Amino acid sequence: MKTLLNVALIAAIGLSVGACTVVTDPSSGSSASSGGSSSAAFMDRQQQIAEFAKVNLERLKQDMAAGQGEYLASLATLLGVDPNRQPEFFAFTQDRFAVLFPNDQTTAAAMLATLNRELRTDPRFGQRLALN
Repeated sequence: MKTLLNVALIAAIGLSVGACTVVTDPSSGSSASSGGSSSAAFMDRQQQIAEFAKVNLERLKQDMAAGQGEYLASLATLLGVDPNRQPEFFAFTQDRFAVLFPNDQTTAAAMLATLNRELRTDPRFGQRLALN
């Protein structure tokens, strides 16, 4: 399942650049690249999270509203949420949906900043999942 999420995550982020193949394991923080440009392999965790949210904002919005979904699961993986705690994270984002998406113009960066703030104030997640 983790491999499938990683493959889906890579495809969703669009980390392939030309002939470059990038394999990223968000839990290990490591990347491997072969051929072509390797600039995508140097994305740090924060950049991966930001790019993923930017590319998939509407899907994340739908998943957060529903409290489940593959894009929300991928975000949880990028954030380092333990698989056993993901249902709590899903409920957390669903409960705070109106705060995370206060209007239709909410950007990925604004949503992530709010998510970061909300995670820091929740004792279940706190500093462990903060985006910085």
